[in-house]
Amino acid sequence: MQFILAFILTAAVQATIPQGLLVQGNCQLKVVPDRGSMNFTAENQSKDLQAAVKKTTSQISDLKEKIQKLKLDHLELKTLNYSVYPIREYEKDKYVDKGIKVTMSLEVTTSQIQRLGEAMMEASQLGIQNVGSLNTFLSLEKSQEEYLKCLDQASMDAKKKADLLAKKLNFGVGKVIHLVEAPALNQAPMPERMVMAKTAMMMDGGAPTVEAGTQNFSTQIQVTFEIK
Repeated sequence: MQFILAFILTAAVQATIPQGLLVQGNCQLKVVPDRGSMNFTAENQSKDLQAAVKKTTSQISDLKEKIQKLKLDHLELKTLNYSVYPIREYEKDKYVDKGIKVTMSLEVTTSQIQRLGEAMMEASQLGIQNVGSLNTFLSLEKSQEEYLKCLDQASMDAKKKADLLAKKLNFGVGKVIHLVEAPALNQAPMPERMVMAKTAMMMDGGAPTVEAGTQNFSTQIQVTFEIK
C-alpha cells in the first residue's frame, strides 16, 4: 500500500514538472550607486546638563543650515541617535561623577556622493569631529532601471544557451513552456570608514574626495523550452 501511494505521489509531482529543455539565464552587472549617506555626530560633555544639550543641538542645527546651503541634489537630512547619559569614572576606589555627555547624529543623504567631502568640511568647522561610515546604495528608480536591464541580459543568456545545446545535440528549440524569475540579492559594497579630523583635510584646505565605488547587481531566470 505504501509503495502504491509513493508511486502515485511521484507520478503526480512529475506531472507538474514541464517536460523540455531547462536552462538558467544569468546576469551580473557592476553598477555605480547613485545615493550616498554619511552620519555626523556632535558630542559634548559638561557638568551642566543644559549647557551640554544646548551646545550639541546647536552644532547639529548649524550643520543642517550649512549643508542646506550647499544645495546638494536629492538632499535628505535625518536626525538620529539623540542620547543623554552620565559619565562616571573609577578613581581611588570609588566612582566619581564627571558630568553629562550628550550626543546627537545627523544623517546626510545625497545623489552627489563626491560632494559629501564638502559636508565634512562644514562639520569640521563647527567642531564636529565624529563621522561615520560612507554608505552607498541605489535609489528605487535606479534599482528598477538596472533590474530591467539585467532581466533583459538574463533572457538573452538563457536563449543563447538553449540554442547552443540545440545545435550541439541536434534538436529544435520551441516556445517557452515554463519560466521562473529568481532575483538574486545584490551585495552592497562594504562601508568605507571615514574619520573626521582637521589633519585629514587636504593641504590647501579643500574638501576631501569621496568616491562612490561600485556594487554588484545580479538576477537569474530559469526557462523551460519546448523540444522539437
